[in-house]
Amino acid sequence: MPHSMLMFAVMVCMKINIYGKVYKTGLRYFIKEKASQLKISGQVFYQDDNSVGVIAMGEKLDMDEFIRFCRLGNKDSLVENLQVEIIPITDDASFNVVDGKEMIECMNA
Repeated sequence: MPHSMLMFAVMVCMKINIYGKVYKTGLRYFIKEKASQLKISGQVFYQDDNSVGVIAMGEKLDMDEFIRFCRLGNKDSLVENLQVEIIPITDDASFNVVDGKEMIECMNA
């Protein structure tokens, strides 16, 4: 195959903060399901202010779709604001719901 035809996936890792009526709405499990469908790894957790935090890593196009999905939320949530920050890529290939408000570090120091 000629070099001009080779396609490389661009991997990105992001920290996503989701604000609004998102606490105890099932949003974390809803996000986990979408991450699984898109083959995105990472974790979703509650933050101290009752917002939802997400650390997610995947191919750029899949991550764009994932962010659009996070903006919509599920039927019981109401997303009022969403912030996205690019962070260093991790080696973790799973996606987990973290119980409580404790974020597990998934980035390699």
